[in-house]
Amino acid sequence: MASTDELLIFARGLQAGQVKTRLIPAYGAEGALAIYRHLLQRTCDAAATFPGRVTLWADRHDPALARLAASRGWGMSVQCGEDLGERMSHALFQSLRASQKVLLIGSDCPLLDSDYFVQALAALNTNNVVFGASEDGGYVLLGSSSAALWQCNPFAGVHWGSAAALQQSQQALMDAAQHVLPALWDVDLPEDVCRACGLGLLPTEFLPVPPARV
Repeated sequence: MASTDELLIFARGLQAGQVKTRLIPAYGAEGALAIYRHLLQRTCDAAATFPGRVTLWADRHDPALARLAASRGWGMSVQCGEDLGERMSHALFQSLRASQKVLLIGSDCPLLDSDYFVQALAALNTNNVVFGASEDGGYVLLGSSSAALWQCNPFAGVHWGSAAALQQSQQALMDAAQHVLPALWDVDLPEDVCRACGLGLLPTEFLPVPPARV
């Protein structure tokens, strides 16, 4: 019997060179990892306001992530699947066997907050699926109230990381009642870091240093 609502955080293992790879040319592997740590911390602080269970889903076994989950009293699981669609479908299906509504987020959108979670949960009162749109054409949140939708991966044809990811995901679930929340943005590129620093969402230490004049 479904008992409560649940928030799933998809996170990457905290290993230099394996996270925020598009930032590495500008910040180096250690710098990109430092930025990711701040984003993950901000995501966890937002998740702490969620009115239900929280589970951290890591892309691999990672002691640092396990300690992070334990320090906040959260559950910990490891993602399963060949691509993002399979991993999200598996996590949603498993979680919806015990929860009424489940929201799934990544760990690189610094704008997620309790109000956005409340909007997503409210949308699931009258819809089977909710998307939190992203300005780049993807999405920063995926939620559902129906386990049956995720028993098999519906996202086989979605091109992840493309400007059509949200549109293709909606088409894949065209038979389900859907709602799309206002678009946010996540941190993938150096210009996103600058934007986040300018809004006080990341420390200004991550602002790029202008090249020295020769």
